[in-house]
Amino acid sequence: MAMELVFEILDSAELARRLNVPTSWVREQVRSRSSDPIPHLRLGRYRRFQWGHPDLVAWLERRRTGSSIGSNRRPKESFDKLVS
Repeated sequence: MAMELVFEILDSAELARRLNVPTSWVREQVRSRSSDPIPHLRLGRYRRFQWGHPDLVAWLERRRTGSSIGSNRRPKESFDKLVS
């Protein structure tokens, strides 16, 4: 028996809110001319995002930079915890 995964569907504004970035930045990152566009669904002219989907989590992980040692940033943790 296969386990069915269900992901929350977000619009650009909600994804931007969760990532704490401007909506315009999300829209720019979806464009095909972006070197590594945000994984998304195309619903006609609309773009939607699957919160918690492995592709989106991997995209976020690719953006992780540096170390949290000696900084006031949150310690490194899996994005799985953030999107659960």
